[in-house]
Amino acid sequence: MKLEYGSKSLEYDGSGAASATKVTLVNSSGAIVPILLPADKISLSNTELFELALEALYQENFPQRAENEKFNQVDEQLKQNKEMTAKLEQAGTENKENLDTVSAITEVLIALAVSQNGGMPTHAYGKVAAFIKPLVTSTRYSNGDIIAMPYPFENNAKWPSGTKTIFKFQMQANEGYTYKDQALAEMLQQGVLTVAMPRIE
Repeated sequence: MKLEYGSKSLEYDGSGAASATKVTLVNSSGAIVPILLPADKISLSNTELFELALEALYQENFPQRAENEKFNQVDEQLKQNKEMTAKLEQAGTENKENLDTVSAITEVLIALAVSQNGGMPTHAYGKVAAFIKPLVTSTRYSNGDIIAMPYPFENNAKWPSGTKTIFKFQMQANEGYTYKDQALAEMLQQGVLTVAMPRIE
């Protein structure tokens, strides 16, 4: 069913104030699909309203697919940032500011992916985990820092030992932790690290 832009109008509430922009989508079979957008969108072009209405319809009917696409976009951005980081490293120290900016953006994207409610889908999780740096000896870590290491336990049939897994440092904001080759299992038992697991289906 191919939808096309039909019309737009303002909807009003009981007090007479504009409450929504109503965009009507139609198709050649006579179907009419009304979509309500914020009232201030009425001034947008028909093309922009059509795109917003389709996006709203898509989000409402396919929320899981939309979430997966969001993770794919994050993964694509991570790949682009990794490629850019490699190019900047070759260029040397004169590009250090750009390298710092790319690293900061990458950290934000990783933090966004890790903090998703309900966990990431397994395929997206694997891609993000492969991109995250492992523990580095003598490095000082702070609360919220994210690393990826092989899963140290054998007690989960759905998540075998050795699977690349995302971990997050958890401590007081003013504390830090220097990694000196301690066992990952020991760090988890001490509560220094928490596991960020994917949504296992």
